[in-house]
Amino acid sequence: MDNKVLFVHDGPILSNQDLTVFYGVHYNDELINRYLFFGNKVSFLMRHQVIKDNDTSRYSKITNQAFNFIDLPNFKSIKTYNKKSQSIKIIKKAVDAHDVIILRLPSAAGTIAFKYAKTKNKPILIEMVACVYDALWNYDWRGKLIAKYKMKKYQSILKSATHVIYVTDIFLQSRYPTNGKSIGCSDVILKNRDETILEKRLDKINNLSNEIILGTISAVDVIYKGQAEVIGAIAVKNNKQNAFKYKIVGQGNPTRLTNLINKLQVNDDVDILGSLSHDKVFNFIDEIDLYIQPSKTEGMPRAVIEAMSRACPVVGSNVGGIPELINKESLFEVGSMDGICTILEKIDKETLKKWAIENFENVKKFRKETLDQYRLSFYNQFKKDYNLDKVNEK
Repeated sequence: MDNKVLFVHDGPILSNQDLTVFYGVHYNDELINRYLFFGNKVSFLMRHQVIKDNDTSRYSKITNQAFNFIDLPNFKSIKTYNKKSQSIKIIKKAVDAHDVIILRLPSAAGTIAFKYAKTKNKPILIEMVACVYDALWNYDWRGKLIAKYKMKKYQSILKSATHVIYVTDIFLQSRYPTNGKSIGCSDVILKNRDETILEKRLDKINNLSNEIILGTISAVDVIYKGQAEVIGAIAVKNNKQNAFKYKIVGQGNPTRLTNLINKLQVNDDVDILGSLSHDKVFNFIDEIDLYIQPSKTEGMPRAVIEAMSRACPVVGSNVGGIPELINKESLFEVGSMDGICTILEKIDKETLKKWAIENFENVKKFRKETLDQYRLSFYNQFKKDYNLDKVNEK
C-alpha cells in the first residue's frame, strides 16, 4: 500500500539548524510506525524549533526512513499573523499531495487542514487530545475573550468528523461530541509491566525519611501547566517544616518559573531539570516519591499514566481526564495553592502505599498491547470505510 500519510499538528518538532536531523519527546519513531499502518510514507506538517547540539541527548532522535518533514511558519501570534496566507498555501499543497490526513487537535494548522481536506474528500482521522476552552481560559485575559468562540469552532469540527480518537473516555467526548465513529484510546506508550515494580515502590515508601520528593513532567513555559502553584505550596509548607522537594521536567524557557523560585526563596527546594528523553522519564519517576499534575487544563495526561505504571502515588487537579485516572482523595481544586497544601498535609506512608497499589492496578487498561489492539481495530474500520487499500489501484 503506497498511500502517503500526512500528520498535522502545531508542534514544534525539534531539529538541527539545517533541518536534516529531527528530535522529539512525543514526536518519535513509535508514532511514525503507528501511522505507517495507513501507507509507506509519513509526513509531519508543523513548526520546528532548532536546538543546540549539547541538548540533543535529552530527546528521542527520529531515524525512521519513512519520515518526511514539512516546515510550517508560526502564524498564531499577532507578530507573525502576516505569515498565515503563506501557511495556508503550504497546508493546502501538503493535503493535495497526501492520501490520508491525520489531524491532532486542538491545532491551528489542523483546523485549516480539516476544512480544505473536506473539500477534497480526503480520508480524515482526528485525534482529539485537549480542551481548547480550558487552555485559552487559563492562559491570560486575551484567551478568555476567545475561549468560547474557539470551543464552538472545534465543536463544529468534531461534530462533522467521520472518525475520531479521543484520548479520554468521558471528558473530551462530553465537550466535543461527534456524529461520526469514535473511540476513547490514550496514546501513551508504557514499558512492559513487571510485578517487581510495585514491590520496589512499597519498599521505597517504607524507607522514606521526613523528606518527600514531588515531581511534575510538563512544559515549563506554559502557564496553565500549573507548576507555579506547586512552587508556592512548597514555599508555604517548607516555611513550617522542611519536608518537600520539587523536581520539574519539561521543555521550554524556564525563566518565569525561575523568577518565582528566586522570589519565594525556594532555590534549595525546587529544581528545574529541563527535558528528558522518553526512555529516561521512567527513571525520573522511579526516583520521586509523589507525582503531581497541577494542570489547569488536560486531556488524558500521559505523564500521570506513566507514573501510575511505575506504581508511583499521584495527586492532581480535578480537571480534564485526570479524575478518570486517580481517586477523589488524590484530587485538589484546579489552580488552588491551598488545595495543594491540604493534599500535602495528609501525606503519610500508609496513604502513599494505598495510592501506589491502586494506581498500579488501575493502569492495567493502558497496557501497550491492549491499547494497540483497540486502536488497530479502529484503524481497520477507518481503512474499510474509506476503502484505503484500493486508493492507489486506480
